[in-house]
Amino acid sequence: MYKVGVIGAGNIGCKRAAVAAAHPQTELAAVFDVDSERGVALARKYGGKAASSWREVAAADDLDIVVAATTHDGLAEISTAALEAGKHVLCEKPMGRNPQEARLAVEAAERAGRCLKGGYNHRYHPAIQKIQRVCAMGEIGPLMSLRGRYGHGGRPGYDREWRADPEKAGGGELLDQGAHLVDLALWLLGDFAEVTGFAGTHFWDMPLEDNAFGLFRTAAGQIASLHVSWTQWKNLFSLEVFGRDGYAIAQGLGGSYGPEQAVVGRRRKEGGAPEEEVFDFPEEDSSWVLEWEDFLGALRSGRQPLASGREGLATLEWIYRLYRAAGEKRLVGVEERGGYPG
Repeated sequence: MYKVGVIGAGNIGCKRAAVAAAHPQTELAAVFDVDSERGVALARKYGGKAASSWREVAAADDLDIVVAATTHDGLAEISTAALEAGKHVLCEKPMGRNPQEARLAVEAAERAGRCLKGGYNHRYHPAIQKIQRVCAMGEIGPLMSLRGRYGHGGRPGYDREWRADPEKAGGGELLDQGAHLVDLALWLLGDFAEVTGFAGTHFWDMPLEDNAFGLFRTAAGQIASLHVSWTQWKNLFSLEVFGRDGYAIAQGLGGSYGPEQAVVGRRRKEGGAPEEEVFDFPEEDSSWVLEWEDFLGALRSGRQPLASGREGLATLEWIYRLYRAAGEKRLVGVEERGGYPG
């Protein structure tokens, strides 16, 4: 039985706590939130203890796993402290405000011989898992390109929330929803070699970007075109992968993003409309449970989980290379470190 401490009792922290409490191999033992009432309520809901500080959770001798689910400014510091105290850590994306912060946690995990997993939950959505299997099995031939779009329209006052604060967030929409798209593109295509693009503020009164457009290229010449937006007034998620023999599309995430669906198209050699198979996933979102199972499986076997700490760091490094490319209006290669937004 693994004993779990959750730091951060917001929306994501509550999801993590519910999964940990329900799993037969884990017990929710401790919770901390800067809003003490919220932390106490979540701990009480699942029979855990409400801690007085995040450091108390990170250092607790009776915990095996710490979940870091705070605003971006706390993620790397919490993860690093917990790893140094001998805990395994599931750290929500993007694992820090910048690569320098995330690298501290990755190196702490490697020194301590503990598992660090990035909370890239989208890898576990069934439509995305479907297209990943299609690509990995070569069903659409060698991959040529990927196109991803992800966004929402915010809400009144969005530019006064923590995601618009450089000190708390580190970056804007590219670091927020964009981290998921960059992670998925790396997962499907492999590592990139160079990137160019644009990041800017089109609508919201904030010092961070509300839109970002990235063109990433692998050493083999495959292109990933990604657009993330806080001016996508109707919520949207779409991920399309194109191979020499067809394509695979995942769209929707459930809820306000619409029904989750995968489409696999196979090109006809004689031309004409492709043959398509459509896979609908109307079931309740199981991605949080699947992600937790993968994390626990990694702990039991000693393997790396999906979206390991190193993979999460690579995602952050490419995000910051895009920031640099946008700021300097040029192509940035893998050998260069990224710049800072703003």
